[in-house]
Amino acid sequence: MAPYQVGILSDGVITADERADARARTSTCMRGHGYRYEEHRDGAADIDPLHRQSESIEQVASYLADCSRRFDHHISMLFDAVRRNPEHRAEATIQVACLQRSGVVSADYTQRRWRSEQADDHFSFEEWSPEATRCRLDPLGLLRQG
Repeated sequence: MAPYQVGILSDGVITADERADARARTSTCMRGHGYRYEEHRDGAADIDPLHRQSESIEQVASYLADCSRRFDHHISMLFDAVRRNPEHRAEATIQVACLQRSGVVSADYTQRRWRSEQADDHFSFEEWSPEATRCRLDPLGLLRQG
């Protein structure tokens, strides 16, 4: 792990300001490569060239991977993991409840079935539907709250 991220994690807490700084450093790093990088609250991002350069998607992705590895990857991942499930409830419990609430699966869909399908990496429902994706990323709806 990069020294910057180790420093943030040294006290065992990631504050919103620390996460914002990590994101800002990633954006600055991308500007150094000639790209505007803006990450949105939902994890999506915009990357636009600052000049007329024409580089491959693979090259731009390598810039982002490098910048993220240096400043933000572990910070955002851990910050969001805690925010999306602060009480550390079982993943199967919160996933199945969300999928049922969203109408992706019926009321008789069980946690045991979810675990089995998760282990097989094959679900009996459309796992990339907007509702299922929302449940996978934010099963308790806490990330959307800000």
